[in-house]
Amino acid sequence: MDTPHTEELTIVLRGPLADLQRAAELLAEQGVESVIGKTDGDGCGSCAPKLWLGVARDDVQAAVAVMEGDWRAGLDPHQIEALERAAHIVIDPDAAETTCPACLTTFATGPTECPDCGLRIG
Repeated sequence: MDTPHTEELTIVLRGPLADLQRAAELLAEQGVESVIGKTDGDGCGSCAPKLWLGVARDDVQAAVAVMEGDWRAGLDPHQIEALERAAHIVIDPDAAETTCPACLTTFATGPTECPDCGLRIG
């Protein structure tokens, strides 16, 4: 595939160059071509360029699957199970208790952040 024009790309990751290069290598190993690019700062004069990794629009699902598989490979089964449970947590401000989706701590509803990990809730 020729390098697609910027308007034909979907940005799938932003971050430091080393992280984007690693992701690009991982995608290439799975046959997904990607491009690392940059946008100028946000116009404040002293802001550094923002780096991103883009793939062709038709390759977005494949790229996400590759990156998710790599992320999951670094987790043990207990961590994966906890994250899957956390994904289904619904924060109900009227309930007596809530469970933090980040660390799974259960606490009385009311605080705007988890008392254990500090995740902002609400």
